[in-house]
Amino acid sequence: MDDAHACSDVIRESCKIRIPSDEPAYSQIRTLFSDELEQQGMGTYADIVNDDRDSFLPVPYWAWLSKVNDVAAILSRQVDRNSVKFAWPLLRDRLPNCLCVLSGQALEIEAYSPPLDTFGSYATAAHRIFMSATVTDDSFLIKGLKIDVAAITSPLTYAKEKWSGEKMVLLPSLLNESLDREAIVRGFATPDGRRTSGVVGLTPGFMWTKDWEKYGSIIANKETLGASIDRLRLGNYGIPVVLVNRYNGIDLPDDNCRVLVFDSRPYSESLVDMYEEACRSNSVITLMRVVRTVEQGMGRSVRGEKDYSAIIITGSDLTRLVRDKRSRQFLSSQMATQIEIGIDIAEMAQEEIERGISPVDALNGLIRQCLGRDEGWKAFYVDRMSEVKPRGPNVAVLDAYVAETQAEAYFESGDHRRGVSVIQSLMDGSSMDSDEKGWYLQTMARYVYGNDRVESQRLQVNAHKNNKLVLRPTSGVAVSRLEVINEGRGERIAEWMAGHANYSQLEVALSDVISRLAFGVKADKFEHAMDELSRILGFVGERPDKEWKEGPDNLWALDTKQYLLWECKNEVDTLRSEINKREAEQMNRSSAWFTKHYGGANVKRIIIHPASKEESAASFLHDVEVMRPKELKKLVANVRAFFKSFSAVDFSDLSHTLIQQRLAANQLLIPNFLSDYSVKIKSR
Repeated sequence: MDDAHACSDVIRESCKIRIPSDEPAYSQIRTLFSDELEQQGMGTYADIVNDDRDSFLPVPYWAWLSKVNDVAAILSRQVDRNSVKFAWPLLRDRLPNCLCVLSGQALEIEAYSPPLDTFGSYATAAHRIFMSATVTDDSFLIKGLKIDVAAITSPLTYAKEKWSGEKMVLLPSLLNESLDREAIVRGFATPDGRRTSGVVGLTPGFMWTKDWEKYGSIIANKETLGASIDRLRLGNYGIPVVLVNRYNGIDLPDDNCRVLVFDSRPYSESLVDMYEEACRSNSVITLMRVVRTVEQGMGRSVRGEKDYSAIIITGSDLTRLVRDKRSRQFLSSQMATQIEIGIDIAEMAQEEIERGISPVDALNGLIRQCLGRDEGWKAFYVDRMSEVKPRGPNVAVLDAYVAETQAEAYFESGDHRRGVSVIQSLMDGSSMDSDEKGWYLQTMARYVYGNDRVESQRLQVNAHKNNKLVLRPTSGVAVSRLEVINEGRGERIAEWMAGHANYSQLEVALSDVISRLAFGVKADKFEHAMDELSRILGFVGERPDKEWKEGPDNLWALDTKQYLLWECKNEVDTLRSEINKREAEQMNRSSAWFTKHYGGANVKRIIIHPASKEESAASFLHDVEVMRPKELKKLVANVRAFFKSFSAVDFSDLSHTLIQQRLAANQLLIPNFLSDYSVKIKSR
């Protein structure tokens, strides 16, 4: 099997049923589970019904198992449709061991373990040889291709091969904060007939291509991909080509692509992956999946030993990912070293900028060193890369994949006790955060459900206590009030700042958060950023609708007496002039939830929305104010200015008095949040 990493992804995709929302089976299955889905998230389910692409919910395993015969009947009637007929023979007899996730646009049904045993020529082969030029950790192939662990820990390798090709990985925002994504796209997306080699952009989705297209780049879609690649192969380099979510399978050697602009962090289009990543965002499994995609993408432009390319990393989320040492440990040693080289030369360029060179000229100077084959750069690169030593698979990742694969195999064979035991041993033998514990407790609850529903319920309740984003059990859940802990706000801000070695690292992390605080950003990303911002500013926050499956999008505890309740409508068209009835009703439901669980507490209710007027049918039952783009930009600017004021301060010795003074100077005190960042809503 050649290109085993890509094959694993293709096999998985081929063993999945994905039904779009315009087909009868979608509405039939959604209706079948409507009550259970609504219990998992009333607001999210309403968004799904309203065809929201970004809202999704999993069908609880207990509901799935109780109605799996009905699901089989629905799917069996649709076997003539392409969405069902290819994967149906693989899944029809193992539907009980499948997960179903629905969004407003589609539903997916996927087996927890890929049905590779269906293919005897593969499963029972005496010898299997997997080939790959990709040098990332192979641990995920244990689950994806059922490869034996010994083949991962002791692969066949060519001892003399250390690294191949030359990548100058550049992180422009580390040179200077003015070199943000907007500046990079503007600089590289514009056509230039003088180019002697190709410039290619790589984005995670079409939402990221709008500004590329505005500046004149070619956006390659399914229909035009071949022609767009042919342009580069024929030497038409003047107009940049942008590829969307094409991290493998496309080769751009030599002059086809000398500058690859890797724009923003990749994200999965699989609903099953999106659900897992939401529940265990800090898991080694999740990080491994994202990092593997990043490494695959970076390999598009260097396809041989003598090939070379400048790779521009832009987008605060992607910059933060590759800048983070924890993430880099999941890269191959070759790729990790190339990124470290990029960080080092960024620091050198910073010195030039301090001496008066413009940030753009400093960046272009580095790129010219690579493309102009500067002897000093080549010698520096060879010297650093000669130190690269291959490293084996990450132990934590390997252990997790082995345990998950073994446990699922035991469960599918009917031995749920051994499946539970394997997961329990994994939990006992490693240090994992509460989110990860919740995920694995839910797995154990699913294993136990068919034999002991009381024990399954107990495990699911504990899973939800550890991780509010896993399935909400049918009973046994009580909303706990969000409380401010005893230590002061200044101490919490100082603790967050001290988690970064210097201002440069802090700025990368902060930019990632506040870049998502904008109208037009996906709702889930925006709400997550609001939650992160609460802690960055020393408050305490949560996402009730996401965590408790009811309530507002965000809730902040400013102190022991005062709360901020947020409803986020940042995806609303900024030209909309009125707040509609549905949005007002959602705020009313959230307010009722707050009264039920926080009776007597002071709360300010804010809807983030471009309009400040109610439509005639809308009516708020409480005092509600609105944060429009103007007020949101003001908050973001003040937050950035506050932290920038500490750029020359030692984070390990922060004065709480100084923090308080600068909070006041930047209008970030509690009274400011109660008066400065929202305006009254006008009634009709």
